[in-house]
Amino acid sequence: MTLITQAWPKDRVSRLILTASGLFALIYLFDDFGLSAPFPANVVIKAAGVALLAVYAFRAGHLVLAAGLALGALGDVFLALDQSVLPLGIAAFGLGHLVYIWLFARWRMEAGPRGGISRIAALAVALAGLAMMNWLQPHFGELQIAASVYNGIILVMAVLAILGRSPLLAMIGALLFVVSDSVLAVRLFAGELDWAGPVVWVCYYLGQAAITLGLVNRSDT
Repeated sequence: MTLITQAWPKDRVSRLILTASGLFALIYLFDDFGLSAPFPANVVIKAAGVALLAVYAFRAGHLVLAAGLALGALGDVFLALDQSVLPLGIAAFGLGHLVYIWLFARWRMEAGPRGGISRIAALAVALAGLAMMNWLQPHFGELQIAASVYNGIILVMAVLAILGRSPLLAMIGALLFVVSDSVLAVRLFAGELDWAGPVVWVCYYLGQAAITLGLVNRSDT
């Protein structure tokens, strides 16, 4: 809670934007409990949480971060639609992660690398991600290339977040994103973990929010 308190904005408008973002995310959580809003309201509700994070980042002058968040909101839209547009959702999230990679890489170049245990943690995350990717290969089907590239991108993003001296809150957000996407991949492609919908959504939204707050307010470095 201390990290969030430190990163919480001082001005009233920003607080209202973030509060509204959290409320939309909370409302969409009920979608996994059979209480979803009718189409297309459910799509709007799903995308609104991260879209408002993008607005917050834009108002704070973090235009590149805002672009990455906007791509995430676009990915939310595609994933809420028909399965036929799933590749577009993967592409949108992949581009969003490329933005995060650029931000974390720039942070590492400016602030220098973390030492010690962070290297072990980064290696552990990379190896676990590669093992899961290898296990899921037979389940990817026609999306084998797209899904493999996407998983590789998110692993690079997480490793850079760990190795660089990025804000701790942003690093936590990157790891939450890995958890969310890993569980979603198992559920979506392997047909397992049917119960995991709420876990995916909570980790995903908190990941996006933590990256946003961590990079916008850098007092938790």
